[in-house]
Amino acid sequence: MAPTVASSESNVKRGNDGIYLTKYEYKSGKHSYIKYWWSYKDRSPEKFIIIFFEVRHKYKYVAKKEWTKKYGDYKGHGKTDLDAIRGKPGKYTIRIVSYDDHDYVYAESEPFWVKEKDYDY
Repeated sequence: MAPTVASSESNVKRGNDGIYLTKYEYKSGKHSYIKYWWSYKDRSPEKFIIIFFEVRHKYKYVAKKEWTKKYGDYKGHGKTDLDAIRGKPGKYTIRIVSYDDHDYVYAESEPFWVKEKDYDY
């Protein structure tokens, strides 16, 4: 699957404390993973959580904890596998959410499908 640039609608919360999803890439098939890139501002929080959000039932699965400013230059990137949603195929988005409040969404990707075969290792 080709890299996907996050649309402007993907940034749910805006303001001086925002973290913005700038791009994401879902690679399906054997050894599936998702890569994501973000940008931030001076007043952005020090850390955040990456969530797999199951669209149909609105379930949240914590995928990874990230340090916002670990790379500098007001941007960062990360990668996670599908372990958090193993055996749960469906339509998902990834969300960048507050470390302390998983209902506070900074940014969200466009939906993508995870299939049963994507869990094969």
